[in-house]
Amino acid sequence: MERFLPPPVLGAFPEKLTGISDDSRKIRPGNLFILRCGIAYEESFLFEALDKEASLLLVPERHLPSVCERMGIHGTKVPVCSVPNIQEAAGMVSSAWWGNPSKDLVVVGVTGTNGKTTSSFLTRNILETSGYRCGLVGTVWFDLGNGMVEAPQTTPGALELQEAFSEARENGLRAISMEVSSHALDQERVSGTHFSAVHFTNLTRDHLDYHKTFEDYFAAKSRLLLWTNPDGTPPMAVVNGDDPYGKRLLALLKDDGRKVISYGHDSGFDIHPEDVRISLDGIEGTLVIPGGRLPISSALPGDFNLQNIMGSVGCALALGIPPETIASGIRNLKGVPGRFERVNPGERIAVIVDYAHTDDALKNILSSLRPLTKGRVITVFGCGGDRDRGKRPRMGRVAGELSDLVVLTSDNPRTESPEAIMEEVEPGIRASGRPFLKEADRRNAIKMAIGAAKPGDVVLIAGKGHEPYQILGKTKTPFDDRQVARECLSAGSSGTAQ
Repeated sequence: MERFLPPPVLGAFPEKLTGISDDSRKIRPGNLFILRCGIAYEESFLFEALDKEASLLLVPERHLPSVCERMGIHGTKVPVCSVPNIQEAAGMVSSAWWGNPSKDLVVVGVTGTNGKTTSSFLTRNILETSGYRCGLVGTVWFDLGNGMVEAPQTTPGALELQEAFSEARENGLRAISMEVSSHALDQERVSGTHFSAVHFTNLTRDHLDYHKTFEDYFAAKSRLLLWTNPDGTPPMAVVNGDDPYGKRLLALLKDDGRKVISYGHDSGFDIHPEDVRISLDGIEGTLVIPGGRLPISSALPGDFNLQNIMGSVGCALALGIPPETIASGIRNLKGVPGRFERVNPGERIAVIVDYAHTDDALKNILSSLRPLTKGRVITVFGCGGDRDRGKRPRMGRVAGELSDLVVLTSDNPRTESPEAIMEEVEPGIRASGRPFLKEADRRNAIKMAIGAAKPGDVVLIAGKGHEPYQILGKTKTPFDDRQVARECLSAGSSGTAQ
C-alpha cells in the first residue's frame, strides 16, 4: 500500500487490503474506499462504506476535516489518506492495485468528435493482422478477450478501466484499441493509463451541454494528445492536420517537443493521399507515408473514412508495424456497425445507416454521398433530447443544403417532446429552401423515405447508427434503424405513413 498511497493522516495502514472501490454500495470488509467527489460529498456514501467495514479511506484534501468530524460522530476509527486531486488519484491507485496492466499492453487511444469508432476498429484490425491479440474499448462494443459485448459507455470509470486492462492482460491480450471521450478526459477516467499512441480525429460542435464552451471542449480533448504516461514518457501523437483544431494541436505538440505524425489531404502532411478513388463500394488508391507509399483497398466509403484510414495508418506506423501488414489490416475490415452501413448491398436503391448526430458528422457523410449518388439523396434524421440544443437548427440546415429531400423525425427524444425538438430543427431546414417532410414516428419516417426513393437514389438514415433502441422518456424501447429499414424494403413501402 505504501507503494501507491500517501501516508495516512489519521491512523496507520491496515495489514492488507481486500479490494478497492469508489462505490459505497460495493464495499466489502477490508476494502479501500475512494471518496470521489467535487465541491461537496454525500455523507451517506461515507457512512455506508464505514458500515460495510471499509478498512481504509482515500479522500480529497479539501474534505479531510469534515470526513474526520463525520467519522467521530459515526464512532468509527478507520485510517484516512488524503490527496489534492481525488479523480486523478483514483486512476493511479487503481492502476497500481492491478499491477499497472496498461504498461504490459499496447494501448492506442483515439479522441475527437467524429471518427472515433471507425478509427478504433481500423487500428484494432491492423494490430490483429500484425499478430497482436487486440481488445476493444469503445462506443459500440467492448472486447477484453472473452468476445464482444455491448458497451455501457464510451470510456469506463477510472477503477473499471484499470480492472478491464487487468482482465485483458489475464486473457492473453497484448493490445487495446480504445475510444477516449472528452467526458472521460475531463473526469480523469484514464488516469494511470500508459498509452503507446494517441490519435486526434477532429473537433466540431458537440457536448456543449457538458463543456459549456468550445475552448473547454478543446482543452479536454487536448489532454490526450499532450498525455504524459505514469513513467514520465509521452506517447506518439497522430493528428488530423485537415482539422483547424488539429492544426492548433500540431503547433502545441511542436512547441512541447513531442513526436507527432500528421495526416491530411495536403502534401505537406506526413501521410496524405496520392491517387485515391472513392465509390459507394469503398476506397482504392495510394497513400504517401514517411519513407514511401502504401497501396490501400477498403470497403469503407467516403472521404471522412479516408481520413480515418490515414489516422489509423499513422497509429500503426507509430507502433512500428510494417506497411504491407497495415495494408492487409485495412483491407480485411469489411465494415463497422452503424457507421456508413449499407443495409441492402447490391440493390438499385441504396439505404445507409450512420451514427451521424452532429452537424459536422452529417455534413461529412452527405458531402461524401453526393458525388457518389446517381439520383437523389434522401435524408431521415432527428436530434436527441436533453442534449445540446444549439446544434439543432445547424443540423437542419446541413441536412437541407446537402439533401434533395429531408424527412425530419425523432431521434432519442428522452424527456423532451419530439414535436418540440423538431420545431427547433425546422428553421434550419427551411433556411436551405429544400423540400422536407415531418413525421415524429421514426418507423413511419423511414417508411416514407424508402417509399419515396427511386432507382439510383440513396436513403441516409442518420443519428442512431448501431443503437438497437430508442429512448422515449426514460425508457429504452427496442428499435434498430437497420432492421426497420430492411422490413420497409421487404414490404415495398409506398411512401405514405400509416
